[in-house]
Amino acid sequence: MKSPRVVIATFGICVVLSLLLSIPFVLNIKSIHRYTHMINTGEQMLVSVLEMQLQEKYHLLYHQEDVLDSVKDKIEKLRKLHSFYEKSIFAQKRAEFFEFAAWEESMNLYERLFDQFVLYHKAIEKNIADIRSLEKSILAVIYSKMNPERGIIALQEVRIHEKGYLIYRSHPKPPEERSFEDQRKEAVLNLMMWAGEDKRIEELMDKDDHLFAEIISNCESQDHTLNALKRESKTIRRIGERFVEEGNKKIYIACRRCMFLSTIFLIVWLIMAVAVTATWFRS
Repeated sequence: MKSPRVVIATFGICVVLSLLLSIPFVLNIKSIHRYTHMINTGEQMLVSVLEMQLQEKYHLLYHQEDVLDSVKDKIEKLRKLHSFYEKSIFAQKRAEFFEFAAWEESMNLYERLFDQFVLYHKAIEKNIADIRSLEKSILAVIYSKMNPERGIIALQEVRIHEKGYLIYRSHPKPPEERSFEDQRKEAVLNLMMWAGEDKRIEELMDKDDHLFAEIISNCESQDHTLNALKRESKTIRRIGERFVEEGNKKIYIACRRCMFLSTIFLIVWLIMAVAVTATWFRS
């Protein structure tokens, strides 16, 4: 009679221990899904930032208007992710770690900077269109003079240096090489020397100089805004990387806990098997 009681008691103890072990085991299993979602969120943030940077380049190169809506959609997507995690109980406990305030500030600043970036780009396009329109009047005056070929060549040199500035202004240049602005000034002087004291050319080139000065100002502002956009992109990327890093870390810990609990679970039932076997042989 003693053996069945021992077996039943041992079995009951193992069941109780198994139930106790199952509670943290299930909780850790459930947490893996939450941390996997966190990793996916971080990856979505990183992808969104890369896509926004590509859209900026497309807008500069191809002047695609639909790019603007695409960037706005990406920002709105990031805002929804921010709102979801900011309201979650899990994230509220670690709000400082996830930098929700910095995240929201970066998104708002990024959106404002992008709007400025687009405005500067449109202003540059308008300046270029105004110069092209003005060039027709300059050419009309040149053709009205003797030997217009030299005047046309001088005007072409002016335009070449303007295009050089627009294309290569962000590229480093050798220290001994003159800037495109200085070369343009020299080309304008050559044109004025050819024109003599023609007031019509002087007035038109004054307007041309003013428009090019506006282009330089808008380009510098655009470049400054683009650098600021890159800084905010890095901030958003850093927060996304933090999501991925924290999610991977928590999944690793949860898996280790599950392995530990599974080992304890196995040991408990092995002990029961050994105890039952020993009791059986003694009886």
